[in-house]
Amino acid sequence: MRFLKMVFLVALIIACKQKTSKSLDNENNNISRNDNEILIKNNPNIKDYTPIITNILKQNPNKIELRFEKGTYHFYPEKAQSHYVKISNNDNGHRKIIFPAQNFEKFLLNGGNSDFVFHGSLIPFQFKNSTNISLKKINLFWDKPFTFEGEVIESNNTTKVFTIKVNENNDYEIENNELFFKGYDWKLPLGENIIYDKTKLRPYYNTSSFLQWNKLKAKEIEKGVIQFSGYQTTKDVPPVGSIFVDKGPHGQNRRYPAIHLTASSKINLNDINVYASGAMALIAERCDTLTLNSFNVLLSKRSKQMIGASADATHFVNCKGLVTLENCRFENMLDDATNIHGTYMVISEILGKNKFAVKPMHYQQEGFNIAEKGDELRFITRTDLHALFTGTVKTAKQINEKKYIIEMEEPLPLDITTEIAVENTTWMASVLMKNCSVKQNRARSILISTSKKVEILDNYFSSMMAGVRVCGDANYWFESGPVTDLTIRGNTFEDLGIGGAKPQAILQVDPIIGKKFRSGNYFHKNIVFDNNTINTFDPHIVYALSVDGLQITNNKIIQTNTYNSIFSDLSQFDIQNCKNVLISGNHYIGKKSAEISIIDSNIVKIKENKGFNTQTVINPNKYFFQN
Repeated sequence: MRFLKMVFLVALIIACKQKTSKSLDNENNNISRNDNEILIKNNPNIKDYTPIITNILKQNPNKIELRFEKGTYHFYPEKAQSHYVKISNNDNGHRKIIFPAQNFEKFLLNGGNSDFVFHGSLIPFQFKNSTNISLKKINLFWDKPFTFEGEVIESNNTTKVFTIKVNENNDYEIENNELFFKGYDWKLPLGENIIYDKTKLRPYYNTSSFLQWNKLKAKEIEKGVIQFSGYQTTKDVPPVGSIFVDKGPHGQNRRYPAIHLTASSKINLNDINVYASGAMALIAERCDTLTLNSFNVLLSKRSKQMIGASADATHFVNCKGLVTLENCRFENMLDDATNIHGTYMVISEILGKNKFAVKPMHYQQEGFNIAEKGDELRFITRTDLHALFTGTVKTAKQINEKKYIIEMEEPLPLDITTEIAVENTTWMASVLMKNCSVKQNRARSILISTSKKVEILDNYFSSMMAGVRVCGDANYWFESGPVTDLTIRGNTFEDLGIGGAKPQAILQVDPIIGKKFRSGNYFHKNIVFDNNTINTFDPHIVYALSVDGLQITNNKIIQTNTYNSIFSDLSQFDIQNCKNVLISGNHYIGKKSAEISIIDSNIVKIKENKGFNTQTVINPNKYFFQN
């Protein structure tokens, strides 16, 4: 009996060695080295390239040059490395990562214009504590979309019932009258939704009138045909021919960004197409110097979807150096083309004359590294965003995802108490955005909140909401950064603000400052809006609050008839609590003269404008932007 056991054990060992040998031979037959470059060959018989990538990264832990033969490569989560990730403005948690690159001195990847197809719940790329990163010539797909979509084929606004034909790419199931859409190894209930225009491939006109927060009851009429009921009585049901889009509940629908960059530098992304992502297509945190050229987030020509990325195309949190976006296309994502900002955290406890605790106030900031030794912090009051004190960090320690202890080199002023917010001014980026196109997406074109030099030049914008939003907010999203040098020149803006709900300006400068806290302080400085072409159906062009140094010059504004005006009572230019304002050389072409509304502003010069009323008015935006 013992002899038989020994024979069986030896046979088992030999079989395992043979299997391992075959596996290694299979891998070795599909990769080769040329000097320092590793070539990965395309083999349609390989169903999952994940283990090959895992082994290559293990064998080359510091420097690597990868090149792929042109082809299609599939990646699955089962054999991927798992890491706990903390990602700003996304959802934290354990994630499978296909290319987990940490502590690399150089990482170069040339995809050879290949298609990378990712299956299920995973993050394709994560770079952490790395430098000299180059990715190029890759097309990123997922096997299943992270949105549920269907064309409305019946609609009854009286009964609040509508029926859709489900997009052929979606898988779903219904449990207890609730619909779940699903992928390879995940499923989500319905949650955040929007209506899209099938013909124009962009959000439906006044789409906010259809937004739905109730849990809808689902009934399968036949395979692929679903009837929904339980719509809010105050909302219109989606009209026949529109596309109903849902990305799942808030807090569950930002788990799988395509590219996550953190604490890394010298990053170049070129000739990349991201056709899907289960969160942001790209999110960068505390990174230094990023260049994106022909980095596109859009729909594949093969797709019958309305949505590719389910959140922002790109997002940069507390980055520094120069962020360059050039020759990029950002289309059909469910949030902004880019958002570049810092982070406010709030003092929760004073622990000594130069020591205090801070806490993140938005749950999607939990775990973010707010400061390190040597960083400069600015302290502001949350009510008026007024700067109180700037100092240097001596030590910073993260206790957990919701608490940080910071010690400053300098003693704190006596008036620094709890409910004061802090931001890191060392990690602020300069920005160049040039020759890019943004269209057919939900939300804004771009958001800018950084104190360094920003140039927005020769781009095309046609989003659902504002064109360029400049905010600053220590009470809602807690995104920091007063602008001090912003130039927006030579751009074309076409029919933005179609979403309804609240008015959206082409240039929207709206720091979140309550009305009783606005006097005697200017949050933003030196904004130039020059030589842009605006084709718009709604009147609102510039909304500016709390700016010292605002130039609105040489812009051509043409009223279109593409849509009916939603907020016809607003003035074209709305200037509030500003100083050193120049409005000159602008030309408005419309059915009636344009208006300039000015309140509580000092040193305002208005000259040589065409198509404007000769007298200013007092017509401040009564809706006021709060988020």
